[in-house]
Amino acid sequence: MEEIKLRRYRPADHDRVLQIHYQGLKQVGIRIDDDFHSEYDADLTRIEAEYLQNGDFLIAAIGEKTVGMGAIRRIDERTTEVKRMRVDPEFQGRGIGSLILDKLIAEAKAAGYRHLILDTIDRMVVARRLYESRGFKEYKRSAFDGIIVIFYEMNLA
Repeated sequence: MEEIKLRRYRPADHDRVLQIHYQGLKQVGIRIDDDFHSEYDADLTRIEAEYLQNGDFLIAAIGEKTVGMGAIRRIDERTTEVKRMRVDPEFQGRGIGSLILDKLIAEAKAAGYRHLILDTIDRMVVARRLYESRGFKEYKRSAFDGIIVIFYEMNLA
């Protein structure tokens, strides 16, 4: 297996980021239509402003192929949020999500954040196991459009 490398997002990655994002949603049965795109994916149309100015957006690559992604963005001086964790279904099960998440946690700690939050859906069982294995604790659930959203947090201090 080729080496997995993590690097910062570049504008040339945009189309592949969207492709991986939609593959991940489709994989867990999330409907993808124009309303969904406009309301819930707006941050992916402005990655530089949403993430690079207020956190980081990482790309996982094997050779020249982008195979995963994940980001953090600042909420306030104490808190940052993990967002857009995705791995191309063809490359899942190789530890790519773990590499991305571990790097994001390390970046949050190095930047002095004391609290890390994220949300996922109940259908993303593998992602939930990953978050819980790293010490994230569920603190809330809510239902939205037939989907159960699970909110997690981790203290970094």
